[in-house]
Order: sequence, then structure tokens, then C-alpha cells
Amino acid sequence: MGIKIGNINANTSVKLGTTTIQSGYIGTDLIFGNQIIKILDAYGSAHHAYSLRKLGSVYNGACLRVRRTTASPNLITTTTADVEFDSNGTISFSSPISNKTGNATNAINLGEFAIGAVDGLTAQSVINVVTWYDQSGNSKNPTNATVTQQPRLVRLDSGVATLETSGGKAAVRFIRTSSTRLRIADTSADINNLSSYFVGAYAAFSTNTQNVYSLSTTNRWYLPASTSGGVYAGYDNDAFAIFLNTMNTDRKLYELISPSPSSNSFIIAYSNGVVVGDALIQSGPISSIDIGAAGGLNPYDGFIQEIITYQSNANRLQKERNINSYWQIYGL
Repeated sequence: MGIKIGNINANTSVKLGTTTIQSGYIGTDLIFGNQIIKILDAYGSAHHAYSLRKLGSVYNGACLRVRRTTASPNLITTTTADVEFDSNGTISFSSPISNKTGNATNAINLGEFAIGAVDGLTAQSVINVVTWYDQSGNSKNPTNATVTQQPRLVRLDSGVATLETSGGKAAVRFIRTSSTRLRIADTSADINNLSSYFVGAYAAFSTNTQNVYSLSTTNRWYLPASTSGGVYAGYDNDAFAIFLNTMNTDRKLYELISPSPSSNSFIIAYSNGVVVGDALIQSGPISSIDIGAAGGLNPYDGFIQEIITYQSNANRLQKERNINSYWQIYGL
């Protein structure tokens, strides 16, 4: 049956008498099977939470608001719509769309919306992200009304609508040359007691500075940022930067925890579950939540799949396991 003690791992049949057990847990840790407890069901009270998977069973809202602007040889029209989670709790071409505004569409899901045949379109369309909805329940929804700066959910490959993916799972693609970014003003978090979890991947090696996700402050909280081929987490001042790893195009799970469980004077950072360093805590309330740039500066070139930030440093390891169990970033 192949059960491994420790990080137990078995996806073959497990039975209690003649009844097949589909999954098993110790606490909230999945020990066998394919089901994963939704992270906000196990660990709620996130300050903000953005993901292309459904993070909690009580959340009934959409994942993204997107825009379709048709291209020639079609009549140019613009339609916006909310993209909901599919039956598997993720984003796919089967994801229903709702709350449609602008030019009318007959599409009922993301695939029909991108392909456009149901609307009589003769060319398929790029789909861009207008807003990434916050699943925490706090309505901290970063957005961008400037169409040229909206990141991408669906691209065209030789004219064929193709969902953006990283590691085989749906992703939002941020494009540096277009300065794509999403932002919301917010002053409600305190970086002295905060923990952030980030899943994403750079698209290409670069020595250019790139700000991926940040909370803009006098001492800006960021996770990650890159410059001169290195990837860092921490605060704006270089003295409080924590080296995560050399720049690469692998998907990563980065974590930044304030304060460190071992010291109230330090923050601590992790890369794929491994401690990589710490830095002194710097005080400061946040002024905004920025995804894809920091106040419009040093835009990101890459993919983002999940960002969750808590006003707490509790249950770091359990949250890490839940995130990695779903996204399959590194070996269990």
C-alpha cells in the first residue's frame, strides 16, 4: 500500500473493513489520499488571501474579475465578467462566469468567453485580470482600471486561447514590459505581527529589480523582490533584506514571518520550507497592498498563483504543508 511514516504518503486503496477510505488526516495534516482541507477552514482570520484555488468553504464569491477586448477582424468590443471556481475549486476553462458588463456575451464559462464562438467571434481573445478578489472576507480586492497594465489569465498561442499555467496549474501572468500590476490602498495591517505565504515563479532570469508582492510602508514589507540575480524578502532598507535564493524560473513557496517564533526582535524567511535567514523587525503600518510592482515601480515578470497574509505568526508549518500539498512545489 506504500504508506510512509513521517510525512505519510499513500494514494492507493486504504480500507476499514470493506469500506474504502478516501483520505485520512492527523489533525489538519493529510496523511493519505488526494483531498486537502481548505486552508482558511483550518486557519481562518487571514488579513488578505488571493489564490487560483478556493481557500475556504464559506467563501462564495468569485476568484477574479476579467476583461475581454475582442481583436480584429472582429468588431472591437469590451466585456468584463467575474470568473468563479469550477467544480474542483480551481480556475479552468470550465469556470463559470457571471456579473457580465459591457458588450453582451452568451458565454457561460471562461473557455467560451475566451474562444468567442458563442458570440459569433471569428478570433479568440486574450483575457486580462481587472481585479483579484480577496477570499479572507475582508474585501481587500487589488485592482487596476488601466487596461494596458492588467495582468493576463488567458494568452493566445498561434491564435488559440490558452490558460496561463505554472507547474501545470492555473496562474496569473504579470508582464514586466507592460508594467502589469494590481493595487489597493490599505492601512489596516501591522508589519510587526504578520506572516505572508507566496506561490509563484519568475518567467526569465534578469538582473533588473522586480517587486513581486509588497505592503508599501516607510519600511516596505516585500515577498519576494529580486535584483542583480538574487531574490530577497524583508523590508525596504537593504540592511533588512533576507536572501532567499539566486534567481531562477522554478516555482517557489516563500514565507516571511514576523516575529520569528524564536525571537520577538526578528523576522524570519523560508524558501520551499527551509529557513534562509532573518532580519531585525522594523515598525510601520502599511499603506497599500501591491501585487506585481511596488507603487508602480520595478514591475514583475512572472507568474503568481497564491498570496495569503495573516495578522499572526501562528501555525506556520501547518499552513506551509497545506499550501505545498495543493500546489506540489517541492517533495513532501
